[in-house]
Amino acid sequence: MREGSSILVGDVLENDMKIGFALIGCSILLFPMTMNLMQEHDDVVREHERECDMEYRSLVLHIIESPDPVLCNELEQEKSQRVSYFLGSLALFMLTGVGGLVLVLPYEDSDPKQPPLGGQLR
Repeated sequence: MREGSSILVGDVLENDMKIGFALIGCSILLFPMTMNLMQEHDDVVREHERECDMEYRSLVLHIIESPDPVLCNELEQEKSQRVSYFLGSLALFMLTGVGGLVLVLPYEDSDPKQPPLGGQLR
């Protein structure tokens, strides 16, 4: 009976390793996508700043006219949509990376080492 259970444990550990490597692979693929989404969000923030921030427009661009409220509203909505996409991809990247590492890195099934009874060191 003990031999059969050790085979089962070995299969489970091997399966965990496969799933862990698959999750790490997904994490590696998600990294460039996350960086791209971060760049897209930054671009929208800069465009919103150029088009809608009166202080930026007057000090940097030397434009005194008021911004288009419809365009500013659209840019604000796009900004919030882009940050949602970025944060979602960042969360997936982190979860798949950490989950994969947890499944791949070795760990002990037994309890952590306990100090000797009576406070005696050996």
